[in-house]
Amino acid sequence: MVRCRQGRICAKLVACLLDCNLSLRRSMDAMPYSTISPPPALADFSDLVRQFHVPGASLAVLHGNDIYEMAAGVANLNTKVETTPDTLFQIGSITKLYVSCLVLQLVDEGKLSLDDKVQKYLPAFSLADPARAAAVTIRHLLTHTSGIDGDYFVDAGRGEDRIEKFVDMLGTLPSLHPLGSHFAYCNVGFVVLGRVLEIVCGERWDKVIRKRLIKPLGTPAFSTLPEQAMRFRTAVGHLGHGPDGLAVTPLVYLAQSNAPAGSMSMASARDVVTFGDMLMRDGIASNGTRLLSADSTRAMRVPHMACPPGGPLDAIGLAAFLWQWDTDTYNVFGHDGSTIGQAAFLRIHPESGTVFTLLTNGGDGKGLAQVLLTRVFTASANVCPPTTPDILPSKGSLESYVGVYGKSSETAQISLSQGKLFALIRPSAAYQVISGGQQIELHPVGEGRFIGYSRGMTQAVNFNFLDPDAHGHATYLYTGARLFTRVEEAS
Repeated sequence: MVRCRQGRICAKLVACLLDCNLSLRRSMDAMPYSTISPPPALADFSDLVRQFHVPGASLAVLHGNDIYEMAAGVANLNTKVETTPDTLFQIGSITKLYVSCLVLQLVDEGKLSLDDKVQKYLPAFSLADPARAAAVTIRHLLTHTSGIDGDYFVDAGRGEDRIEKFVDMLGTLPSLHPLGSHFAYCNVGFVVLGRVLEIVCGERWDKVIRKRLIKPLGTPAFSTLPEQAMRFRTAVGHLGHGPDGLAVTPLVYLAQSNAPAGSMSMASARDVVTFGDMLMRDGIASNGTRLLSADSTRAMRVPHMACPPGGPLDAIGLAAFLWQWDTDTYNVFGHDGSTIGQAAFLRIHPESGTVFTLLTNGGDGKGLAQVLLTRVFTASANVCPPTTPDILPSKGSLESYVGVYGKSSETAQISLSQGKLFALIRPSAAYQVISGGQQIELHPVGEGRFIGYSRGMTQAVNFNFLDPDAHGHATYLYTGARLFTRVEEAS
């Protein structure tokens, strides 16, 4: 028995603990997965983690009904706490797939339509352009085609109404492109969707996702609040480069008011694989619970718009990133996620029944992911992600690309020096905690297409110059799934 100081029996506490333990046991027992040893091709996993200067990493791979898990490094360079398969990492924007599932659940229930205007549920929803605010639909937000300048990370506090307050602060936010004309990654759109979910479901965000997805999936460690995550071993992010340049980030979490965009979600690699498996099973969780109709699940991975070549995704579905690996079809889907000093990767290949999740807490996480994705999917599905394109000789004048391209969070100044293009990325004051400034040399890989390398990273970043005007000057710069609008010609 558990007793209070006064000697009273805390029956509610006992019941709660028993219920929690039973729920956890049921969820574990319900998993049909057979745990197997990792393949020999991953015997050097720990060495790879060190090679890419990643403090700690957790990998889970499902193939059919077999799952294997690996972990290496530390969750925190200061404390040296070991990373285990149960360690929770921040999964960042992988959360957007959860949001898409929640929205589609409501579509299945007849409670909303993808083509409903946002203002049907949020009458006070406003932007700098009132006409834009009135025209934006749920589908525009899910497909990142609203044109809303999406990297807005103002902290609206930690109160129960934090998401509501954040959405109320968008009245001065500009638009980057005409409605529906381009894919431009938009975090703001998913916070707005989170508020729509709160209105339709009549509960706060944390309760909506927990009740509708986390509990039915049987992934009780998945956390959306620090007080939930503190029950488990939790990784912190690290900033810097190289073996001696990494340090624990001074800010552990992004603003809680951005939670539906991915600022707070924490999970183990197995948790994310379990979610990905549900998507692969057309909406049926591994414990047999149907969470989403087959039609809605499949609709997530139907291409809505192709993206410029060479970027982090080939096309966008309903929040899902789509890729063409060694084929003309979109045979792989998933999402990436990044927060301050953490990066997460989810890839799903339905044809082979493979789900891959890698969680990292600093260093060159993308480089590590590329190696592991290549090895895992070559073995399990005989496909692999594309390699970096070959650098080509420059053709024609580069002057048409020179200028300043901007959005509220960052500017990219493109300059020409000694026949080479350079991009100087400058974050706004509010965005500096997330993205530091840097200069990147651009290498041509095609017409209007360049790549560059961020400091300490082995994977190239795309720079696509789009929509030339009457003078041949690019209207937009597309880099890392973000769209920048030309705001200034070359001086």
